[in-house]
Amino acid sequence: MKPDFSIVLDYISKKGKNSLFVVLGIIGIFLILVGDMNFTDNSEKNACSDISLQEYKTRTEKELTALLREIEGVGDVRVMITLESGTENIYVQQEKNVSDEQKQLNGNDSSQTSRSTFENEIVMVESSGSNTALVEKTIQPTVQGVAVVCRGADDIKVVSDVTNSVSVVLGVPTHKICVTKMR
Repeated sequence: MKPDFSIVLDYISKKGKNSLFVVLGIIGIFLILVGDMNFTDNSEKNACSDISLQEYKTRTEKELTALLREIEGVGDVRVMITLESGTENIYVQQEKNVSDEQKQLNGNDSSQTSRSTFENEIVMVESSGSNTALVEKTIQPTVQGVAVVCRGADDIKVVSDVTNSVSVVLGVPTHKICVTKMR
């Protein structure tokens, strides 16, 4: 089925150039609204956050090795990453506030007491017949240090390029990166 734009074209030809801008504006707003919609499946998002610490480390080392091989003068390269902590999930919490006020009147004296309690409860979502906690965000493991062994480490420019690249990619300070020559 082919879309019929004759109505829009007739409107533009009758109303002039200003109507073209109105139509383009409406189309632009529509595209912005459609672009903001989240069409991804939440099960895919949860599957990505459930990777093990070892899988995360191995994947990061492979990606970093491939990147460092592209730097001029590096040659063969091996990368080892040490992680300080594992993946941490922050769960959505619902806060409940319960207030209780009491007033007492005794002749000329009156007293008032109030008590407030707060409770945090993790929000649970039912998916595939089971309840799971709703993840707000996942914090990736913290990198403690990086060791890079490469053929070109006898050149100070290569060592500097490798150190800066690792620092930028992993967000690790340069004093936690060691680059040495491969035998």
